[in-house]
Parts: sequence; structure tokens; C-alpha cells
Amino acid sequence: GGLDSIRSAGLAFGISTHSYSELAAAIGVRPSYISLGPVFATVSKDVKFDPQGLESVRQFRSLIPPEIPLVAIGGIGNADVARFVRGAGAECVAVIGAVTKSEDVDKAVKDLNDAMS
Repeated sequence: GGLDSIRSAGLAFGISTHSYSELAAAIGVRPSYISLGPVFATVSKDVKFDPQGLESVRQFRSLIPPEIPLVAIGGIGNADVARFVRGAGAECVAVIGAVTKSEDVDKAVKDLNDAMS
């Protein structure tokens, strides 16, 4: 099927989640990664979901098999916030404003990478 073709081609297949029911469905598919969002309020995109918060990051991480990375998205505006998200259990963050609104893009990227190490 389609998922087997994606996996055999070595492509990543991620699933975005916003609720526990979506998380349950995502886990059943065994994707390359699962994202949760928005973790915090965001202005980058008009989202129809309330911010999930760090406690949801912790809870989702506890429910997702350890071999599937958790990507946090939404409202992660700088490396300090990314560090808190990492501490809650996300292996990765997806950001927009943390880079595009930075006066020093190279430093912002380095700080984000350091925060997630």
C-alpha cells in the first residue's frame, strides 16, 4: 500500500495531531513522527484548536512509543520556550516566528538547535 511505499522509499511520514482521538489514530499508523499543536497560541496560522500547553506535551510523549519522535508546533517563539518544550518531552520543535522574526537568523537557529540538544 501507500504507507509501505513511503517507508520503503526512505521518506518520512508525519501525522499532525490536536486531540487524543487523533493521537490514537496516528499511533495505529506508526508514522515516522507525530506532531502536536498548537502547544501555545500562535499568530502564524489561523488554527481551530486551543493551545495544548506543556502538560499535553508530557502526556502525549508518555503515550507515544519511544521510537516515534514527538514534534511540538505552535507559539514556540524562541530558544527559551523550545527548551521548556524539550523538557516536557518533545524531541523536535517546528517554528516560524522564532526564525523569521529574529534579528540574527543564524544565531536563532543555533540557539534553537542548542535548546533541543
